[in-house]
Order: sequence, then structure tokens, then C-alpha cells
Amino acid sequence: MSEDLQALIDEAVKKALAGDDDAINGIQDRVTRSKAKAALVKAKREQSKAVDENSDSESIEEQPTTDNSEYIILKIAKILEDKFSGCIDGEVHSDFIQLKPEKWFEISKFLKEDPDTYFDSLQCNTGFDLGDGLLESRYNLHSMKHLHSIEIRIKVNIDNPDIPSVESVWRVADWFERETYDMFGINFTGHRDLRRILLPEDWDGWPLRKDYEEQETYHGIVVPKVKEGWE
Repeated sequence: MSEDLQALIDEAVKKALAGDDDAINGIQDRVTRSKAKAALVKAKREQSKAVDENSDSESIEEQPTTDNSEYIILKIAKILEDKFSGCIDGEVHSDFIQLKPEKWFEISKFLKEDPDTYFDSLQCNTGFDLGDGLLESRYNLHSMKHLHSIEIRIKVNIDNPDIPSVESVWRVADWFERETYDMFGINFTGHRDLRRILLPEDWDGWPLRKDYEEQETYHGIVVPKVKEGWE
């Protein structure tokens, strides 16, 4: 294998380990892409082994399994409060962690990289209109190493709906955040390409907000279309 080809594979693997799956999937040559995927599997195996050898902290999954999901949430909430003082929003809940938005980016990196949490997978991120001028973004995180999960919730005021983007932490958050922005108008600050994903850029309003009123026309087209006789 040439040095240039090896350098290409090494760089793609490095980016993939940081969460950028497109780095490997975007390689045009099928053989090179297959070699890069094999190298990624090996790198992840070595990374996981290094984490096991270097971590002398108390492992979460070694705790009693009774009400394990509640234990994990409470345990992680305490870890976060100790490391990011004042980050918990309100009381600690038994089935999710409510965070203030200000330190979310730093917290997300910690949750992904810390050996005891290692939430390497963002499974879902979506929005909610809670009413009373409050919007919420929810994140379902999973660790493929520890096989534990948590839900993070972050509330913001509808007049200042800013939440730090985590698409550079979990690349899959790119489209999740764009869809939440498109439907609820939550502004994910720091996102590298925050724009509508389902609706045209000049659409008026945020369709899943409780106070949304559908515009009557769009570029001269009546909205909504009359559906009578379509079926």
C-alpha cells in the first residue's frame, strides 16, 4: 500500500473516531473504503481496550442492577453537578436529566469522552413545545460500551431559543438539529449549517409550535391545497 493511500485511510479513521462517519463513507474507491472500515474496527477495538486498562474509576455497570436505569441517571446527574456546578435545571428526576443550556456543549463532550459514561451514540434528538412560552430539546444517549442510556432535556424560552449545537460531537445531530430548528425554531448555536431541512428557507413560522398559524399562500400557491376530490 502506498504512503499516500495509507495516509488517506489513517485520516479517514481519525475523523470517523471523532464522529464523522462521512469521512469513510465518502471514499469513492470501494477497495480503499473497505480497508478504511476494517482499520476503523481495529482502531475502535484498541481504543476500547485502552479505556479498560486505563480506567481505575468505579464503573457504572458494576453497580447493583435493581432499578439500574434510575441509578445510572442519578449517578450521572451527580457526576455532572460535581464537574459542571449549577448545570442541573431544577430537581433531579429519576427518568431524565434536565440541564440548563449554557454548558451543554462542554457537557456533551464530557459525556461522550469520559471512560465512565462513554455515550458514543446519540440515538435521537427532537423538540417539544411545552406551552407557556417554553420549548424543549431532548436527547437520547446510549453507550455501546457500557450498554447504558440516559435522556437529556434542555428548556429554553421561546423569545430566546438558543441551545448549543452538538453536531460536532455526534455528527448524526446535524439533521436532528436541523429538523428541530425547522419545526420548532430552536436555534442551535454553533451548528455549521443550520437551515431548514423539510420546508423551504423562506417559509413563515415554525409548524410544530402551539401558536403556529399556517400562511394562506406561498409564492402565490394557496396553502393548504383543497384536498376534496383527490381521493
